[in-house]
Amino acid sequence: MKHMTRSKLRLFGAFVALLLGAAACDPSGKEKPQASVTVSVTPGALSFTAAGSEEQTLSVKADGRWTSSKSDNWVTLSPDSGNGDAEVKVKSARNTGKARSLTIAFTGSDSSSGKTVTVSQDAYEEASETPLSPEADAFDGTKRSSLTYQLLIYSFADSNGDGVGDFAGITSKLDYLDKLGVTALWLSPAHPAMSYHAYDVTDYGSLNPLYGSAGTKESAEADFKDLIAKAHGKGIKIYMDYVLNHSGKDNPWFQSAISNPDGPYGDYYVISENPDADVKAGKVPNFEGTTSAGMGTWYPVSSGSRGYKGRLRFHLDWTAAQKTVTVSPSSLSPQTSNPSARMWLWIGSVGAVGLYEVTPNVFEIILDVDTDWGFLVRTSTSTWDGGTKWGAPAGSGPLEMDKPFTLGNASPGDITFGGKTVYYFASFSESMPDLNYGLSASAADSPAFKAIAATADKWIGMGVDGFRLDAVRWIYQNSTGGQNPTFLDQWYRHCNDSWHAAGHADNLFMVAEAWMDGGHAQEKAYYKGLPSCFEFDYWGKLKDAVVSQKGSAYAPAVIRFIEDHKAVRSDAVTSLFMTNHDGNRAASDLGRSLPKEKQAAAMLLTSGGKPFVYQGEELGYWGTKDGGDEYVRTPIMWDKAGKDCARKGVNGKVDAAMLTASISVEAQDADAGSLLQVYRTFARLRNTYPALAEGTMTALTGAPDVMAAWYMTASSGQKMLVVHNVAGVSSSMVLNDDLSHPVALLGSGSVKEKTLTLAANSSVVFLL
Repeated sequence: MKHMTRSKLRLFGAFVALLLGAAACDPSGKEKPQASVTVSVTPGALSFTAAGSEEQTLSVKADGRWTSSKSDNWVTLSPDSGNGDAEVKVKSARNTGKARSLTIAFTGSDSSSGKTVTVSQDAYEEASETPLSPEADAFDGTKRSSLTYQLLIYSFADSNGDGVGDFAGITSKLDYLDKLGVTALWLSPAHPAMSYHAYDVTDYGSLNPLYGSAGTKESAEADFKDLIAKAHGKGIKIYMDYVLNHSGKDNPWFQSAISNPDGPYGDYYVISENPDADVKAGKVPNFEGTTSAGMGTWYPVSSGSRGYKGRLRFHLDWTAAQKTVTVSPSSLSPQTSNPSARMWLWIGSVGAVGLYEVTPNVFEIILDVDTDWGFLVRTSTSTWDGGTKWGAPAGSGPLEMDKPFTLGNASPGDITFGGKTVYYFASFSESMPDLNYGLSASAADSPAFKAIAATADKWIGMGVDGFRLDAVRWIYQNSTGGQNPTFLDQWYRHCNDSWHAAGHADNLFMVAEAWMDGGHAQEKAYYKGLPSCFEFDYWGKLKDAVVSQKGSAYAPAVIRFIEDHKAVRSDAVTSLFMTNHDGNRAASDLGRSLPKEKQAAAMLLTSGGKPFVYQGEELGYWGTKDGGDEYVRTPIMWDKAGKDCARKGVNGKVDAAMLTASISVEAQDADAGSLLQVYRTFARLRNTYPALAEGTMTALTGAPDVMAAWYMTASSGQKMLVVHNVAGVSSSMVLNDDLSHPVALLGSGSVKEKTLTLAANSSVVFLL
């Protein structure tokens, strides 16, 4: 090769090129074609709804490269080309017009073979608006709502015509309460007491004779037993109201204690001869952890021989800044009361006695006296308020004969003739002395604790299912120092042990009135002592939602209450209520707006926690405390004629403009649109569905501000959606939930695709 010339090299290259060209041609001399690609596609047709966004699949079979083309762009393919077999995802856009179709062509790379697929889509039809038509499951007869009805014995129902409510009256209305769906009754204090409301108990171990059909303690106890038995027969429990902070002044325990502070009952009450010094020295257990009274007053009273029998001359000097009375024995003839007097004595033997004005602002009278306790001076016989009562100032002892005794009108005590002065503490009023349980850590060992606990044991043994405890923040004056929860823990343990000893496997229910200045933030600490306390902040949240038309904050607030209580104790029960016997009526707070009253009821009965309904709330009773507490403790108007209406139970203080035939149970029972029917509907719903009664409450996020919306989920998995439109106009929201099964409706509403629309103050519950 290296000796080959240039010309020979050129000849050799041409020869090679000729050989290569010949290899690319067939014998005829033409170019040889590539092999064709076979393509098949299944299925041959697809159909989409107008809504679009659906995904369907085509199966492409090919032995080489393939591509696709389509006659319009309202469908997308993924992938739209490939090499060999493939699964092609086909999606359609939303159709807003007439029915349409297109063709997709699948071909090989040389366009020699292919397959077509026809795609069609339905015409657009605007979704119809479907009115909500609820259909609830049948109630299985098992009550599970945990709904408690607060009932005032004296004003609920009168069975014997004396105008005062009684136990037999309650028994006669159990069908009404059962239809309302309640599972428990909280009765006002049932014990003998000094006042109509009975929070000043005189005997914890017996029942008020007024509440017996025959007016005796024996008939009261027999009727009470009958009530318990018949209530239990309807699945209704009985809770008694117990007053542990104080008793009534007329309680024999207290009378014995002040007569003989060193006697067996002296330790039952908060008594001191020198309260200021004893409190500062830490000698008053009621003030454990503090030296100041959270609320209350020390009241003076004389112990020992306090009265006098004989003829006395009373000389009252009202001329100087210091008012004095001088008392002296007299042998002059006694005088009758001055009918034109402007100054009086109030004395045990005769009552009010008018004095004679002997010189300007100097008054006298000679009287035969027979009293066990002493006397007071009064500047009015029509009122005890405004400083019209004058007596012994704090710290003063008994008067001495023939010596001026200086009077005071700031918490004056009796002016006595002998004995010694002691002081008792009362958080609420002079007629309600505070009980003494010693230091909180050992309260269960105190005589007062043991005595009252023994009475509670009696009622537990009789069949009572629980207790509501009154004013627990004042049992010890340091209401935030932990003393009260420490005491309550001992009380609950004692009563719960008695409950178990009576043969019960579950735990006794006990709820406390733990109203605190700091609201929920302070109240939750009381769960260290008890399984339940009333959530006083709840009504503010509910009222604000309904009145201010801002619903979105409601569910998170209720959930926070429940979670905070559970964080203190795992068995915590959050007791929710609108109003009770100590506050203005819910209807008044809501401006007597029936739509708002109905929605407040629906919200209470569809929330987590344990709901309480106050007597008359279900009938729309209104009232404020301006004219007296009786006006928020109104008797039930059972029929249009007012039969069994216990008006005397509240001393006849009723609003005649409210207690008319139209608000009666009879009238509302016949009216399908009444407030009473709303309570019945939602209470029955709560009894029917475990998710509502016992479920976990979860806020629905992203709800409009006017919507209060949440889920209730039971441990079984049952789940419900609750939506309340608190606005005064129709409102809508988009939901991703299945809205096909509404089970309850207040007002009206509709569903259009995923959009829920509710009329003003309307509510709906869906089973999901």
